Amino acid sequence: SLKVILAKKPEKKSALENLGEMFQGRAKTEWSLNELSDYANDHLRQRDFDQGRKLFAAAGCYACHRFNNQGGMTGPDLTTAGRRYSVRDLLDQVVNPSKVINDQFSAVKILTDDGRIHTGVIVNLGVRRDGDMIVVNTDLTDPNERVSINRNEIEQLVVSNTSPMPSGLFSRMTKEEIMDLTAYLLSGGDASHELFQSR
Repeated sequence: SLKVILAKKPEKKSALENLGEMFQGRAKTEWSLNELSDYANDHLRQRDFDQGRKLFAAAGCYACHRFNNQGGMTGPDLTTAGRRYSVRDLLDQVVNPSKVINDQFSAVKILTDDGRIHTGVIVNLGVRRDGDMIVVNTDLTDPNERVSINRNEIEQLVVSNTSPMPSGLFSRMTKEEIMDLTAYLLSGGDASHELFQSR
């Protein structure tokens, strides 16, 4: 009696297609860097870190970024973001993801001798007995979606000047939610961090 249900294939959606239900039905707001950065000057203390953690998950950040030993590896590890970025710089990375792209996480487009095109991020340069292999993650939201390409079979490799991180990740969040997420990231998830306590 369960034959039909068991035979049904699950519908596969990427993490970005599954962006948290908390954003469903919300209108988009095109936040500017100056607007968010100016607001953060006076509104980044005593934030809701539990909300920041939920927003990090709902926005699909874990799909590509590691944070406190959880998440993907196709984007920079954000655990120590507070040591690497100022508030404005972190907001700039999200508002303008293609402004500065770390070479290690640049997207590439590879054309092979047989005419196939593979797009993604190179995750491993290895050497095997059968030749030099490049491993490309072709779906940043799924670390298992990979293809191995022999370097000797590459006709063309082009590095993209567009970040693999999608733009508009803040567009369905309120200012208060963006501040919660920003404080959560810059503190390394530590709500007792002195920078985010009241003055």
